Amino acid sequence: MAITISCNTILVSLFSFATGSQLLLAIAIAGGCMAIIALCFAELSSKFPGAIGIRAFTKVAFGNQFSLAVSLFYVLMVVLIGGLEVYLCHLLLQQLLPPVLALGLLLALVLAVLYINLRGYELSLRLQIFMTLSVASMMLLLSGMAMQSSKLLDHQLVANVVESHDLLNAIPRALFLFIGIEWAIMHVTKHQSFKRIVPAALLFAVLIIAILYTNFAMALAHRFEVQSLQGDLLPHLSLARVMQSESAKLLVIVISLLAVLSSFNVGLSGAARIVYSLARERELPSWFAQLHGDKFIPRNAMLVIALAVLFIAPLMQIQALNNCLSQLLSFHLALVYACVLFAWLQMRRRKDQRGVKQLVHPLLVLPCAVFLVVISIGVLLDPANQVMRWIVFSELAALTGVCLYLFRLHFRKVEG
Repeated sequence: MAITISCNTILVSLFSFATGSQLLLAIAIAGGCMAIIALCFAELSSKFPGAIGIRAFTKVAFGNQFSLAVSLFYVLMVVLIGGLEVYLCHLLLQQLLPPVLALGLLLALVLAVLYINLRGYELSLRLQIFMTLSVASMMLLLSGMAMQSSKLLDHQLVANVVESHDLLNAIPRALFLFIGIEWAIMHVTKHQSFKRIVPAALLFAVLIIAILYTNFAMALAHRFEVQSLQGDLLPHLSLARVMQSESAKLLVIVISLLAVLSSFNVGLSGAARIVYSLARERELPSWFAQLHGDKFIPRNAMLVIALAVLFIAPLMQIQALNNCLSQLLSFHLALVYACVLFAWLQMRRRKDQRGVKQLVHPLLVLPCAVFLVVISIGVLLDPANQVMRWIVFSELAALTGVCLYLFRLHFRKVEG
């Protein structure tokens, strides 16, 4: 999994819709949905061990055209998140270091992650495990340090319950906190692992994430009037500053650097494999399917994804885009996960029951899938999200154009 600093930004956006016990309820509901999604992801991936999960099972469940659109939509989401992570990290470093040094440090670390991925997936996976465990531990440490003070605002945890509203708007944002849990499945190739190890690990990851962000939300509530945090892109830095602790500031710097590297690492690996897979199937130009080195790395696909992330990052400072990021990313994620659940329902109805069945029932999965679609539409149709709607419609129009162009090329090759 990947713990991102953008999750801290999304967590603060939750305070506009739910605080106190309703915030905890939103995280709990999102965690329950994520547990169902993780088990469905594990079952679907067990049918295609070692394959590019979302591409493999959506193609079998819904056909090539829909699967191509979903896969490209997923890649676009990963690039958006990667761009946001790089932008937020640069924003933080600018406030603590000279601008040139901040930019140089960030680019050096991003290029280092790219180099490690070009050296092979095994090294990238070991790096990911180390960074994720480190970020999770340090986030819990930061939350603990923030709550060890006599100047606490305990009354907020009760008083804000009365003021909380719009729980349904909070849930898709809370779901974003669990992003990346399913990415670890890409590296699982042993069929036996899907019986116990994978589902147990995924559910444990959901629990850890829920605990981590619940603690961080409580730490923010202890130190701030939470409504004052609205629009704060770097709440972890604000928390360190209000603590007036140099060790807390140092901890925030390390957390931010490891988090952005972790998310960039796993996003680069996952998105590049999807692009490579599509190119190998001749849905994208064959240039993306070229492998290099003794580890057979899809270098071209990785370079394009890395360049796309670095191109997107400066665009995140555009105010109109900045203001709708939580809605935009929540919409992407809820819609993609809904597609996963509907793919699971479709595959469960088939006679071919290869793979490892997980302990999840259609009577749980169907309501969860419908719920994700409903909250996605709710986010999209919210009158306050006009800019976000234009961005989504532009994305869908661009994806439609790309898919139609690729299908046209494919049919020409077939006819030729």
